[in-house]
Amino acid sequence: MLLQHVRGVHDEHGHRPRRRGVYIMILPSMGMISEVIPVMSRRPIFGYKAIAYSTVAIGLLGFTVWVHHMFTTGIDIWVRIPFMFATVTIAVPSGVKVFNWLATMWGGKILLRTPMLFAIGFLSMFVIGGISGVFQASIPVDYQLQDTYFVVAHLHYVLFGGSVLGLFAGTYFWYPRITGRMYHEGWGKVHFALTMIGLNLVFFTMHFLGLMGMPRRYADYHVLLPFQPLLLPLNQLATVGAFILAFGQLPFFYNMIRSRWVGPVAGDDPWADRSPGPWRSPLEEGAPEVPAVEASPGGGNGGR
Repeated sequence: MLLQHVRGVHDEHGHRPRRRGVYIMILPSMGMISEVIPVMSRRPIFGYKAIAYSTVAIGLLGFTVWVHHMFTTGIDIWVRIPFMFATVTIAVPSGVKVFNWLATMWGGKILLRTPMLFAIGFLSMFVIGGISGVFQASIPVDYQLQDTYFVVAHLHYVLFGGSVLGLFAGTYFWYPRITGRMYHEGWGKVHFALTMIGLNLVFFTMHFLGLMGMPRRYADYHVLLPFQPLLLPLNQLATVGAFILAFGQLPFFYNMIRSRWVGPVAGDDPWADRSPGPWRSPLEEGAPEVPAVEASPGGGNGGR
């Protein structure tokens, strides 16, 4: 028990990475989303300082929540309750970010290109993962859901639906800046569609499996089928979703590799944001002088 506290483990069995790693892994993607949405919405980001402060808050609060995966280990209630409140509290800065991103999009002239599609996917999946996490912060609820597939679903909506979709958004967004060429928009949207379909088929299904009591880390669950016959078709559905999600990444790699050599030249302003300083195409030997950046932090000149 003491060793588990020292390690700050993800769950009570000590088989998962430290909990604060989950928040650290998603912070870079949050930063990318804060860059993508203003440009694609043609509006300065709403509440720039609140975005920055909430990032610091998430980083600090991430060090205070590991015990919420040890509620079922028999530790005293006076230890569990403060960590329950800490777990709920971390939803506040996360909610601030979501609100600011949505407020940035509100009334904007949204350009629904692949980076923005992945940014919207990030928002929706992160909200689902965050809400399911708040459920588990409650000690009585956690007693029922601990070590079930509900936990697996929550974790992957935050990690894959959050971190990975954010990375995809950033990759498509900066691809013209890095390579000087544009990716193929059609293949990008195919990648987005297959990823979202596969992601929700495999992970949303796991919520129902967890509510039915299916435990994680079990190789065989046939003993549960007489009591929960729906476990079999739901697991089969999740497997289909996993294959769709896996094969759905092939268009991404094809698009990135092919566009590097045959993609159209991006130009100095691929997103037509009228802010050429940050988007000046890369030169063979780098910039001969420091580019003039006229935009405010997180704002851009779009929509002006």
